[in-house]
Amino acid sequence: MNDYIIIANPISGKGHAKNVAEQAHAALTESGKQGQLLLTAASGDAKRFAEEAVSDGTRFIIACGGDGTLHEVVNGIATAPDVTLGVLPCGRGNDFAAAVGVPLKPEAAIATLLSGTPIRVDLGCCYNSNQPSAASNQEETGTEEGKDGEAAPQPSSLPAFQPSTDNQQPTTNNYFTTIATCGYDTEVSRRAAKGTPLFAGTASYAYAAVETLFYYDPPSVHLEGDFGTYEGPLLLAATGITSRYGGGFKIVPDARINDGLFDVCIIRPVSSVTVLRLLVTLFWGGHVKHPAVSIHQTQTLKIETDTPMLLYADGEPMCETPATIEIIKDGLTVMAPRTQ
Repeated sequence: MNDYIIIANPISGKGHAKNVAEQAHAALTESGKQGQLLLTAASGDAKRFAEEAVSDGTRFIIACGGDGTLHEVVNGIATAPDVTLGVLPCGRGNDFAAAVGVPLKPEAAIATLLSGTPIRVDLGCCYNSNQPSAASNQEETGTEEGKDGEAAPQPSSLPAFQPSTDNQQPTTNNYFTTIATCGYDTEVSRRAAKGTPLFAGTASYAYAAVETLFYYDPPSVHLEGDFGTYEGPLLLAATGITSRYGGGFKIVPDARINDGLFDVCIIRPVSSVTVLRLLVTLFWGGHVKHPAVSIHQTQTLKIETDTPMLLYADGEPMCETPATIEIIKDGLTVMAPRTQ
């Protein structure tokens, strides 16, 4: 039986991930552990490798690559008991690694695998609301108050949504570790995932954000959570376990990875010029002071849209609306640097 499995995307970081994975494999072997290094060749490989590894009894699964590789690995181990995730960040964003405190320098990240400490963090689950969830049996706890007793956003006069039953998806739980997006930032995530030869990392996300401004049409939505409801036009709704996405944009700056709550940022439609100004302030979370922005906390979020929309999380496609997003308290164990 293997002590560990390293699952690496050999093209992540312009091929850097393969070298990092090989260094980690050598270091773990020298420490007396027995394991394998598996290289992905196509989408879905990382999830399949992770599922097969835990089925064979391996309980330390290491993801080496970008956010897409990490996302697949997490979805391969999310329902398995007593599994610890290791992270070797080699991608554009590395937002989950930053939240956990895993260093970007390969030597330090490898040292975390060898001498770090496992911690429990929250896990998100997103699924189509027309299908039941296997993630939890949490009861609905919606109230009329928002975070810290704030009044919830006032509902508009829009008629009640009637979710379509056409093209129903099979029951699927999609797990995520950072932020689920709906609206403008979903389209930004989609375009950023394509990449650009001109920019990399956070710059590629910023480029996609500007490009998206030219054609984005705000949908009408119905959002329901512990804070109450919001109904009306929407620029974006970001539902975060962690505080940032896109490699450093602090969309929900006060989010904590282990508090059992999502922080939800709702931004109502504003002018393109205002969006550009808000993008700049995202680096330090200054957007939360804008009157079009509200921040709330919830354990679940139900999303309905006037036309079906695809949600993204961890920069990856999740499911179409109507959708439900749920927090799983302490749902994931990850190896983090040992604190002094």
